[in-house]
Amino acid sequence: MLVVSDFNGTLSHGSPIIGLVGWVGENQSKLRKNIYMAKIMPSWFLAKRGLIDWNKWVIDMFISCMPVLKDATPELFEEVIAYTMETQLWAKRRLDMIERISGHVQQGDEVYIATGMWQPTAAHFAAHIGAKGLGTEIKFENGQMTLAESIAHGQDKAEKIKRRLEVERIDVAYGDTS
Repeated sequence: MLVVSDFNGTLSHGSPIIGLVGWVGENQSKLRKNIYMAKIMPSWFLAKRGLIDWNKWVIDMFISCMPVLKDATPELFEEVIAYTMETQLWAKRRLDMIERISGHVQQGDEVYIATGMWQPTAAHFAAHIGAKGLGTEIKFENGQMTLAESIAHGQDKAEKIKRRLEVERIDVAYGDTS
């Protein structure tokens, strides 16, 4: 059976964006972290109040936070992922859903965590529960991390998953992947 779960809000209340920016504040530049956080606060307030689209805002934050990380390489990003897992993603996981997804893994189901989150981060989280991660591909050039593809969510994400896995249907879906 093919099981696909969304990540954000479904499996964890942690934020990969806050993780990345927090790592920068502790390891590169507290000033750069604080400037970024100050810039996003007005839009965060509007998104939280429903005055602007929450999903679009989150996608914009995934993109806008990437330049905050300087001298980016795949190896450095592994350090960021470890920090993010410890302080955000695994620390704020939803135990009820982790148990449910782990049950599918134990039954031998093919389980994927599908998310707009960066692919290496998605893969790292998924590995913790015996699943595979399907995130947004990134690339590293000249010390900068950028998207290698657009971020999909909702029905677009479900269609992208089906194409990537070469299937016509998902048997069980949690979150916005249904």
